[in-house]
Amino acid sequence: MFPEIDKKQTAELLEKHRRLWSSGGLDERLVTFAFSAAGNFDMREVWTDPQTAMAFSLARLARVLETGDDSIPMVRVEFGTTLPSIAFGAEVRISEDAWPVVNTHPISSLESLRKVRRPDPQTSGEFPKAYEFIRYFREHLPDGVRLCQCDMQGPWNTAHLIAGDKIFYDVYDEPTLVAELLDAVADLMVAAIPPMKQAIGEPEDSFFLGGMVVSGSSRVCNCSTDMISPDFYQSVILERDVRVFEALGGGMMHICGNNPHCIKHFNKIENLSCLEVNFNYLDLFMVSDILREDIVLQCTGPVDPPLQTPLGEKTLNRFAKGEFPDKKNILFHFDDPANEDKCKWLLDIMKG
Repeated sequence: MFPEIDKKQTAELLEKHRRLWSSGGLDERLVTFAFSAAGNFDMREVWTDPQTAMAFSLARLARVLETGDDSIPMVRVEFGTTLPSIAFGAEVRISEDAWPVVNTHPISSLESLRKVRRPDPQTSGEFPKAYEFIRYFREHLPDGVRLCQCDMQGPWNTAHLIAGDKIFYDVYDEPTLVAELLDAVADLMVAAIPPMKQAIGEPEDSFFLGGMVVSGSSRVCNCSTDMISPDFYQSVILERDVRVFEALGGGMMHICGNNPHCIKHFNKIENLSCLEVNFNYLDLFMVSDILREDIVLQCTGPVDPPLQTPLGEKTLNRFAKGEFPDKKNILFHFDDPANEDKCKWLLDIMKG
């Protein structure tokens, strides 16, 4: 039986999260948890059956609710990082115990790109299935549980997925291909996100993700900026990210590796409201000093081995000593604590 949602408590949490985006910020630290798995689910069934998909999402959420953190109760229809890539013709590999991953790179030339130049976000690839799952979730979710957008990645991440590693050579050998590919992915995001927001019932001026509410309309993932220089980002990618954020009313940027070199360019995006970084790979204290003051910083990452790094362990030890960045508008989001004791320890050191 899924636990009953306390609507009064959820309303209070919503108000706290929204105050994080105000000019004054919030006087307390917000802490949320997430769990990659819960129960014994076959990911192939999660991919194909909406009932199993919802049960999987609710099982993960139930683990979060047990921690007593600051999460707003929410789930999303999970397609991993593949939904936009499939619309461009990519095939995916699905296994019993892992998220679906892109298995082919269908865009190798301008000719192959132009065959799918404007994929329809209502009818292309697995978008129809995504909307089928969204309808099922909305009809059957427990009262008080919100629904999030599917993961739409970003212009550069998706371009890398559908063109493969050769895109790093194509920038020099086939610059027109790369430019048109990035534009095509940006166009897909701009076309896909408003109807998805409407389908899941999100507010116009904000969106839900990972237990938090974010100012703007969506998230752009830039994990693959790990492999490029800041000049590359500025000259090739920045204008597409700006176009997506301008068209959608702003939102969050996600990076999950050791790529602080691009933050100076992220600061130029006027309606960027939040930057999500992984404290296992980036020095959170350094990032908070570099990041534009009005941009909310989300500190996220696994908190236990094998995914925790020496930097992540060092950062948590600093938190335990009461050392925190001076930046006031930070939300702390921890992935996959090993047990209840680890959750309690994290809440204790973060809440002071």
